[in-house]
Amino acid sequence: MFHLNVTTMRSLYLAAALFVLTSCRTESAPPKSAQPQGTSASPSPRHVRVIWTEDPSAHAIISWTTMAETRQNIVRYDTVSRGDGQRAYAMSAPAVRNGTATLRAEDLKEGVPAGWYHHAEITGLRPATKVYVAVESDGELTDERWFITAPNDDRPITLLSGGDSRMGGPQPRYAGRTPHVDRQNMNKRMAQLLAENPDIIALAHGADWGTTADWRHLFWWFEDNELLRTEDGRILPFIVARGNHDEGVGFNEHFWLGDITDELSYGYYFTTNLGSQLSLITLNTEISVAGDQSEWLEEQLQELRPAKRWIMAQYHRPAYPAVKEFTALEFARVRETWSPLFDKYGLDLALESDGHALKRTVPIRNFKPAKDGVVYIGEGGLGVPQRVPDSARWFLKSPGMTASAHHVWIVSVDSAQLRARAIGIDGVVLDDYSRAPRL
Repeated sequence: MFHLNVTTMRSLYLAAALFVLTSCRTESAPPKSAQPQGTSASPSPRHVRVIWTEDPSAHAIISWTTMAETRQNIVRYDTVSRGDGQRAYAMSAPAVRNGTATLRAEDLKEGVPAGWYHHAEITGLRPATKVYVAVESDGELTDERWFITAPNDDRPITLLSGGDSRMGGPQPRYAGRTPHVDRQNMNKRMAQLLAENPDIIALAHGADWGTTADWRHLFWWFEDNELLRTEDGRILPFIVARGNHDEGVGFNEHFWLGDITDELSYGYYFTTNLGSQLSLITLNTEISVAGDQSEWLEEQLQELRPAKRWIMAQYHRPAYPAVKEFTALEFARVRETWSPLFDKYGLDLALESDGHALKRTVPIRNFKPAKDGVVYIGEGGLGVPQRVPDSARWFLKSPGMTASAHHVWIVSVDSAQLRARAIGIDGVVLDDYSRAPRL
């Protein structure tokens, strides 16, 4: 038996430690060619976005990203533009939720940079008012952006609606998916629609934001979202739904909804009141659609129906799919649990996603065509590759419609009618539907 002296033992331990450290660096370091431009470690804020929950006439969540850990994160805001006089903003609010974006092995392999998320709540806003914002992290400020709060009176309301924006990444192979050109072009189209239609106040996003909720997908989603901004800095608030590609801790990290996230965790269902006569109910098809959520839905519909002229619902998995298997459980459970409630309380429009196609159903009541039934539109065209729908399904035949086309819906309501227009990636109107109030 031979023995190693102390000097030799120390040398061997040192060599082993160096080997482990070198191996870890080699395995985890992102490829240089995959590193996004302009993303070196920096406290400079980016990815500024506005989230609406229950009362967007008075409240908003402002979220952003930094590429370095920061100690002081603040949103500064005002009802008048401050331009370059960033410190002159009359109001400010600290970020109340900060943290490190969870990184998985695949994130490192794809070369996504480390990120930190920040969320601030601003309250006491005035209805139908321009709000100018700039966010600050450790003394670094963004340029000024602005949005308009929701009204609280009976004026006309216009929203964008769509889902499935989930492709992402600059390379032909990005996480095994296609490039994000269509998503970028849809964002440009929505920015153009916002510039042409200043009455648009928000985007109701029907979920499947990224291929997953991992940082390598959400990072590129946030990068591409910078295109959804007008030349004068206007950004569009989001009303957030959660889909099957949004599972995972990253969604909670980057789409924080205040008390909704804190109390319900993966719940993500709530009612957004937009003016005095429109409510949008956001539902979650990725948890139980029965039980607590179904009971809550009926309570909401029962309360809203006599008080509101217009009630709409958005959620991810369709009750009446245009592409996927009609009898599949994930669709049947929505159809059998929620559709009877929609019928009972006279839902005015159901906004669906998931199928990667364009569709508008015939009016449906009790699972068959009916003049006073519920119309279901969707179903996901904000960038994901489009599929070929089954136009032979009874609920898609005339006066319904379906097509394989990227699209976003412009949904407008006033005292006389609800109108929903599907706008294609090239700006062409693909469908135009309208109806009178039920009341």
